Amino acid sequence: MTADTHKELDDFLRSMRQAYNSRDLKAFRAHFWTDKRFVNLDISGRVDIGWGAYEEILDSEFRYMDKVSLELRDTKLIPIDDQFATATTSWKLSQIDPDGRTVSQSGRASFALTRFRTEWKIVLQHYSADPHS
Repeated sequence: MTADTHKELDDFLRSMRQAYNSRDLKAFRAHFWTDKRFVNLDISGRVDIGWGAYEEILDSEFRYMDKVSLELRDTKLIPIDDQFATATTSWKLSQIDPDGRTVSQSGRASFALTRFRTEWKIVLQHYSADPHS
C-alpha cells in the first residue's frame, strides 16, 4: 500500500467518524457500499443484511439520541492492494438520550474496504464488545 493510499484510508475513516458524530446520515451513508449485499454485524449480535436494514437502525438511533460520540483508536490498516484493504480498530461509543442518560460502550471493530473507481467504501463491518468494559 502506498503512503498516499494509507493517508486516503486514514482520512476516509476520520470522515466517516465525523459524519457519525454529527448524526449526518447522508454524509455517513457516503462511506458505505449501499448494496443489498452489505453486511453489518453489531455488538448485540444483530446482523443487518443490506444497507437499507442498517440505515433504518441508524436513522432511529440518530433521531432518538441527543448526542453521539464515536472514537476510533489504534487503527491498523492491512493492505491487500490499492483496491482493497481491511482495518481493525478499538472503538468507544457514547450516547446521550433525551433524558440526559449517558450510555458508553467499547470494543473492537473491523472493516472491509474496497475502492470503487476513485472512492473507498466500507463493504462489511463488524463490531464486538470489550468483555472487560
